[in-house]
Amino acid sequence: MTPKPRGPLEPARNLKGRASARPAPTLDAGTSLIELTLVLAVFGVLTAIALSLILQTYRSVQNRLGTSTLYDNGVTALSQMTREIRTAGYPSAKLFTTAAVVASPGIVATPFVTVTSYDLVFQADINGDGTVEQIEYVIPPLSQQLLRKITSINPDGSLAANTVTTLAVGNVQNQLQSQPLFTWDVDPAIQQPFPLNVRTVYINLDLQSSGYENSPRESMTLMATCPRMNF
Repeated sequence: MTPKPRGPLEPARNLKGRASARPAPTLDAGTSLIELTLVLAVFGVLTAIALSLILQTYRSVQNRLGTSTLYDNGVTALSQMTREIRTAGYPSAKLFTTAAVVASPGIVATPFVTVTSYDLVFQADINGDGTVEQIEYVIPPLSQQLLRKITSINPDGSLAANTVTTLAVGNVQNQLQSQPLFTWDVDPAIQQPFPLNVRTVYINLDLQSSGYENSPRESMTLMATCPRMNF
């Protein structure tokens, strides 16, 4: 018997009369690689954005901490300067007999020894212990540091050999920006030459934070008025 011919749409059959299975679709390797690349690229962009935000926040925090520290140091230095400058000239010769002053001139404080825009020297018994000290607040040339120097005065009026220098505050911009740290006025009623007739010292402390990397620097000005309390 001759087999019946198949129609054009009739599936091929195997020897057992079952339809042959079609091959399973395979994964397109090219498409999968492109999708993986896109995912990695998107992940990389998101990671870079996140890291940038974290870094900006870190820089901002560091800059604020630096500014806060600079402000605290500046306020501390300004408070000390104000307190000590107001005692300039104490104790005066009025508190002692003429004989005592002649015998021990070191017991009397000279109110102001040097008064310039960036250098102030005066004498006072700042601790109230009977020993007069000479104190200097100075910004060295082309420096951003305000220094405090203190030297004890011997009973004969000479300066002691030891001088203690302490850093009051850094990042001072006065001299670099041609802004005087000290200004003053004099008392015309005092019949003494300058700077013995200085009545009031004004402090204008210009500070600038260091900034963190490319962060903007913060500037601040701290001011104080120091009237001389002893005449």
